[in-house]
Amino acid sequence: MRVFVLLILLLSLCGTGLYMVKRSIDARYAELARLRVDIQAEQDNHSILQAEWAWLSRPDRIMRLSGTLLEMTPINANRILPIEAIPMRPSSQTGKDRPASAPAGLKTTINQIEVLP
Repeated sequence: MRVFVLLILLLSLCGTGLYMVKRSIDARYAELARLRVDIQAEQDNHSILQAEWAWLSRPDRIMRLSGTLLEMTPINANRILPIEAIPMRPSSQTGKDRPASAPAGLKTTINQIEVLP
């Protein structure tokens, strides 16, 4: 009789444990389904935002807004200078210069930039 009671107790414990594992798995599947729905909604929102950004950043719209709101105009060709027109800094003898606005202890190095044709 004792064996029979122990067997029933053991089976009920196994059944309870199995039921708890099943409930846990069902909860995880429900959470997985909810996360998949959330991910899909975020992907849809991202696609919508990309489309809105593409619509708002159209070059013709930007040019029109910059002309009307900022009163900007495109740069004329005569305002673009060749690289030779930019004066180069003179190189120092020691390679160390101190700009007039720099503090007394600050030393900076100015490297000569070569312009290639």
